[in-house]
Amino acid sequence: MALGLGIDAGGTATRWRLADLSGHCVAQGSVEPLTGHLFSPAAEERARQIVASLAQTVTKSGRPQGLIAGITGLTRDTPAEATMRSVFAQAFGIPEDRIFVAEDMWIAYLSYFALGEGILVYSGTGSIGYYLSEDKNVIRVGGRGNLIDDGGSGFWVAREALKAVLRKEEESPGRGWVTTLGISLAKALGGTDWNLVRSFVYGGDRGKIGSLARAVGEAAEAGDKTALRILREAGEELGRLANALIKRLGPRPVALVGGTSRLHPALAEAFRQDLIAPVECITADLDAALTAARLAATLNQA
Repeated sequence: MALGLGIDAGGTATRWRLADLSGHCVAQGSVEPLTGHLFSPAAEERARQIVASLAQTVTKSGRPQGLIAGITGLTRDTPAEATMRSVFAQAFGIPEDRIFVAEDMWIAYLSYFALGEGILVYSGTGSIGYYLSEDKNVIRVGGRGNLIDDGGSGFWVAREALKAVLRKEEESPGRGWVTTLGISLAKALGGTDWNLVRSFVYGGDRGKIGSLARAVGEAAEAGDKTALRILREAGEELGRLANALIKRLGPRPVALVGGTSRLHPALAEAFRQDLIAPVECITADLDAALTAARLAATLNQA
């Protein structure tokens, strides 16, 4: 049976789907995050280890004949793209002409729109506004990483929540961690001691910090006003990305996607309200890894 492997590698996890020619998913799973930031020999070696582990897991369910991977931080037509294609070819034993590697947003865009059709705003660990034209040229806004921006992302939400709780503690000791938001964050962190919090934040990566956004969503569900404010502000930050592209491209459908965008309805509502044009707003979840797997299955026929 001819199979295609689709990979959606984000900042929190690398999701994979194995699909047949009909597009049916025959197996799925996830492994640790894989990044296209191959800026050192150590980073390349780490990528090889993750892909080798992925290959061991996937091939237990079947051996793909085609592979399409969307990888966060990867730019097409760069040495990193060629390196990743080679890494996948070696790990899976697939000819390189049956492997397509691109940034994760490329695959996500095609899950929602035809080329040139709409605007994608993604909020996961990071955030970005994305447009893929009919001739496959990319226009990005945002997506500059947490050290510069990533407004409205999971990392941004977690940072704003931690900042709010810790500032409350500074102003009124004992009052920050006993709020609904503080309790939710403390549970995710494993405690409230500053040494523990500091170790969690500065001893991990952006994906680990971004995972705290779920705790903010839980606090918002319980009615915490600070959590709700942060998520509304996140929606406004993401709305800014959509508006930047609407100004440049003109009105067209907008898809708000990614795990952070699903934390609470207040985020998506603020996003819609902030749009500068009355355009269709899509908030349905689609599976980018499965889209990639379906496309990869057609590479088997090459």
